[in-house]
Amino acid sequence: MGTKASSSTGAATSTPNGAPSDVTSGTPDSTVPDTILAIDGGGTHTRAVLLTRDAGVLAHASGPGCNPFDRPEWAQNLHDLLHRMRHPALQAATLGMAGYDAARPSSAEQEQVARAGLAAPVGGAIRLWLENDVETAHRAAFGGGAGVFVLAGTGSVAMARGAGGQIARVGGWGWLLGDEGGGYWIGRKALGHVTRFLDGAARREAAFATALLHRLGLPATGDNAADALREWVRTRAHPRSAMAALAHVVDDLAHAGDMQATALLQRAGTHLARQARLAASRVTPTTGHMPEHTPVVWSYGGSVMNSLTVRHTVAEHLGAAPLPPALPPLGGAALRSAELAGWAWDETCRARLGNALARIFPADGQTNA
Repeated sequence: MGTKASSSTGAATSTPNGAPSDVTSGTPDSTVPDTILAIDGGGTHTRAVLLTRDAGVLAHASGPGCNPFDRPEWAQNLHDLLHRMRHPALQAATLGMAGYDAARPSSAEQEQVARAGLAAPVGGAIRLWLENDVETAHRAAFGGGAGVFVLAGTGSVAMARGAGGQIARVGGWGWLLGDEGGGYWIGRKALGHVTRFLDGAARREAAFATALLHRLGLPATGDNAADALREWVRTRAHPRSAMAALAHVVDDLAHAGDMQATALLQRAGTHLARQARLAASRVTPTTGHMPEHTPVVWSYGGSVMNSLTVRHTVAEHLGAAPLPPALPPLGGAALRSAELAGWAWDETCRARLGNALARIFPADGQTNA
């Protein structure tokens, strides 16, 4: 569940190249356009876009992830990014954030950091809304309508919205308790194959383990192979994100025909499909039960879902091909901010927004991590 409040802001304007620069606001300038802010804060990346009334992009920025359950420095990451996005005519801001739930103590701190970053005290002019990142992504995909959204980036979670507005979430437990099918889970399982190979206990996995080690620039044989892998893990700036990034390597190996890689991605897809079907069953009218083979209306986001193997596996288990998301997750935050600001965006504005986000963050496609 999201939470909103209102506040006033300090000021920022965009430089000619689109990057925001901080200035101090004085007398309101009628030539400064009204703006809204959208934030998509995942486990690995945080992305922001400042938009005008016609859905034009005034500024954008990105930074490290801001999940309070994963990054000790999350508050500084979020504050720094928001500070860069300040604007003197900001009307509303929506933050879709990993790890957010209004009832959690950590989420109260997330709101405090958001207000500080935007210089937005309670009771001012800015309408502020925080919500879990899967809520943002679901809105982007379905425009507020019914369906199941499968989010698999660094972690994993499924959210279903029923025709009557009922909401259910499954997964999202974090890397210590769950997140099956997410990028970290895939990377950790992949390295499990490697460690068994290096221990000499799984020679049948030699081809997969060797290929993965070579992609990391690490030796697969010799006395220092095991220590080289340990050192690789130790020297990662953020080991969880580094392991999650291995999901892309596993997908490349699957495309090259590696059976171990393909099987691992299929396992990931199976986990994600189970989450999705359970979420769908929890918003099924009256019975709360969905027959196993009932097709599920679903869409997707997150870097893991760029894998055709994962998507095809999820589709097979859910009995239906996915609906391409109408917008990337950041677009869901933008839609909510526009609503809070009282802006009525038509299909032309939504199309402009989608095209702009795809151009600014091309690596995402329709997804985020």
